[in-house]
Amino acid sequence: MASKRENVTLSGHLVGMGRDVACRVRVVKVSLPGTAEYNYIRPVIHDVPSDLPDGLYSITFGGKTERVQRHQGAWIAPVA
Repeated sequence: MASKRENVTLSGHLVGMGRDVACRVRVVKVSLPGTAEYNYIRPVIHDVPSDLPDGLYSITFGGKTERVQRHQGAWIAPVA
């Protein structure tokens, strides 16, 4: 049985560079076959204030937290 994939938008929360803001995160939700488990992949961050500075942030969405970087206004995720 193949995994089920669907595009979903989640509420997110960014913290970093002296800022603490809400955002939206578009992800692909992958349901694992034969289980009630799922994972989120390919996060795309949007609906953030335009004045967020470039730098390192932690983003929380869907019960998980990842480190991301904003560089020249674009998001790079995840960052080790």
